[in-house]
Amino acid sequence: MPRLFVFVCLLLSTIISHGATLRAYVEPATAQTNQVVTYVITITNGTLQSIPQLRLPAQIGMNSGHQLSQRIEIVNGQRAMSIRVAWQIAGNEPGEFVIPPQELMVDGQMQKTNEVKFTVTEAAASPAAPAGDEMSTPLFQIEVGKTEIYQGEVVPISASLYIPRRVNLRRIGLIDVNKTDFAVARFPQQSDQTETVINGIGYIVYTFRSVLSPLHAGDLKVGPASVELLYEVMDERQRMPALPFGMAMGMGETKKNTVRSQEVKVRVLPLPEEGKPAGFTGAVGDFGIQATATPTSLAVGDPLAAEVFVDGTGNFDAIEAPVLTPADGWRAYPARRYNVDGPQDPNQIALLPPGAPRRIGYSMVFVPEKVHAALPPFELSFFSPTQKKYVTVRSSPIPLNMKPGTAPAAESSGGAASVVEPPKPPAVVQPKPELNDIIVRVPEQPRWLAPVPASPLLASQRFWAAQAVPVAILVLATLVAWLRKRHARLTQGRRGELQMLWRGLEESGIPDSTFLQRAAHFIQRVMDGKAPRDEKVRQILSRYETSNFTGAASAAPLSAAERRSMLTTLRGLFQAAAVLVLLALAAPLHAEDAASLYKQAREAMQSGEFTKAQYFAERITRLEPPALSADVFAIIGHARYRQEDLGRAALWYQRAALLAPGDPEIRQNLRLLDEKLRFFTLPGAGLLATCSLCLTKNTWIMLAAGGGWLALIALAARILIGQKSPLNDSRRLWSHIAFVAGVVVAVPSAAFATARPEPNARVRDVSVVTAKETNLYAAATVTSAANLELPPGSQVRVLEKRGAWSYIEVPTSEEEPTRGWVEASVMQPLWPWDEKLLP
Repeated sequence: MPRLFVFVCLLLSTIISHGATLRAYVEPATAQTNQVVTYVITITNGTLQSIPQLRLPAQIGMNSGHQLSQRIEIVNGQRAMSIRVAWQIAGNEPGEFVIPPQELMVDGQMQKTNEVKFTVTEAAASPAAPAGDEMSTPLFQIEVGKTEIYQGEVVPISASLYIPRRVNLRRIGLIDVNKTDFAVARFPQQSDQTETVINGIGYIVYTFRSVLSPLHAGDLKVGPASVELLYEVMDERQRMPALPFGMAMGMGETKKNTVRSQEVKVRVLPLPEEGKPAGFTGAVGDFGIQATATPTSLAVGDPLAAEVFVDGTGNFDAIEAPVLTPADGWRAYPARRYNVDGPQDPNQIALLPPGAPRRIGYSMVFVPEKVHAALPPFELSFFSPTQKKYVTVRSSPIPLNMKPGTAPAAESSGGAASVVEPPKPPAVVQPKPELNDIIVRVPEQPRWLAPVPASPLLASQRFWAAQAVPVAILVLATLVAWLRKRHARLTQGRRGELQMLWRGLEESGIPDSTFLQRAAHFIQRVMDGKAPRDEKVRQILSRYETSNFTGAASAAPLSAAERRSMLTTLRGLFQAAAVLVLLALAAPLHAEDAASLYKQAREAMQSGEFTKAQYFAERITRLEPPALSADVFAIIGHARYRQEDLGRAALWYQRAALLAPGDPEIRQNLRLLDEKLRFFTLPGAGLLATCSLCLTKNTWIMLAAGGGWLALIALAARILIGQKSPLNDSRRLWSHIAFVAGVVVAVPSAAFATARPEPNARVRDVSVVTAKETNLYAAATVTSAANLELPPGSQVRVLEKRGAWSYIEVPTSEEEPTRGWVEASVMQPLWPWDEKLLP
């Protein structure tokens, strides 16, 4: 140490000092008895030439020698040096002490430091360690800043963990305090580390600080608090005397133990009823208020943006947006709260020193309905525990340069007489509805979602086979039209006449006389009146004349062999029968138990038993297979809203909107929740995709197919229509109308079917924040900086999952969304079921 001191002095002697500055302080300034703290003297821009002999009050002892360090900084091109000398001290008795100024030789001159005040408090009784095991048992105690407080007041609480020196601490769990009567903010992972001696045993003290607020009045108890520790106790018998410092060769015993603290009695006073302002919302503390507004030059009907800032100490969670007084002639919109400075996470308030001020802001928009000279002051009422009375603070009025909304028309300066045009009345603005409550309309029968995912029609072979029908009809119509023309050509003239006669001969079951008559007529037409030369032909004519003109009754009938000799074998023309049966596959809607559960949920909702309605409706969604319906989701949303669980109400309304995007009640309820919570929503996929959600993809495909059928059938009918005639002209007109109608239906339906987003693209990796006071952190720990407050009901996209944390993207803006970490327990997936079930 002497060599180090000489080296430091030689080094500093080469640097020119400009006005040495001395400062002494104790870190921390308040400690308990026997708690080791640090007394520090800093010398800035000076050369220390001798270490002083520390002078302390009799009640304060020095636990170690001095420690010397130096630091060189360059600020704005100027080099500044400082020397730091520190001693470890501890107070033996409680009280307020003054450490006198210390004399130091600096730059060849004797200079004095400032005096330092040091407060020592009585150490709270620590839990007794088991007999014979004091040197290896950690101790735990809590301390409350005040023992007499008001209901709703925020007071500091500290938890001190005493670890014996022979214990090697591996891990400290989360500190848990009984929260039956108090709201306790989460203890941070950071701690203040000091040293102390209790009953001759040295301890390393880890002090964690947080805040609490009583929930009701009365004589209450804080604690006990508990924490789980993992530590290693070094066995003295395993130490190796031959090794330096009695080093142990890893022979310690690892233990996992939960230590508990004592209870602290606290008296909680109720807030007085006397003098309570009408606008009091439960805020307890000491606050101030300021306000700004832009623009200050405006006209009636123009929006005015106001920023209201509340700073001070106390229960900021109970503060609501300050009100404008008086508010006559102003139309106000919902305020949005944000943190101006300080910790964004309420759990990080414990990191601030006790009594450290905070500052929050409210963004508001007002529209003047008449001319005002100034924006009235904002008013905030709270109970001050220091003054022990209710206090109402107001901001200063903000002067405004406001003009009427409409200006009178200028006088015309024309010919003989001037005519003054009356001012035009302002355009009528449709009143915007002020939503104050949700709409609860529960139908008797729900619109169930099929429990089995519907297969896409484009992947169905039956669908494509059915699409071949209009094509086949078109081909068949073309073939029939060709056959008609061919038949017309064949039946014209002599050839057609002979063909008709031949068909008469091929008829079966006709009597012999008719057959012979037709045969004779056929021969006559073929021979064209000439006598036949063929003997067999003459025999047929002779047989005809004998049976029809002589009247001989004994003529033998024609045998089948004789007829076959006269006729050729009949040929079948063709048989055609086409029957297509479209199979309509319909899955069973729901089991009887789903319908009965829905009936019970509906009855419970109508009778005001919201918890029971939620229970029955959520049971429906857990059936196997799940029975899903927008009406069931809406019942759960109604019940959650009535129970003031707005985050989960927004979640179930958003799920209902997935199944019924056009339902007006669901959309209105979501708009009401958005006005209350101001949650974030993922951007849509565009106007065409949004319109396509009105019907399912299979429905659009069926419409497109139906329109295509109609167009093709109309085209086939147009082909089949014959020559021009009044009747055919009417048919041709209707075929044109049907063709146009088919195209009009098919083309937009096909476009909507193509643009409709797939179910997995709508809900995959999308979650909804359901918990209150949720923050977006910069890292996967609550001790990191909180970059954004996430209102309940906000939609986020999960990018990565890491244990209890998720890395998400928040749609704060379409151009630049915000990313960060959030606890996975504060949000739920938008669609936890099979994505293929989505319509």
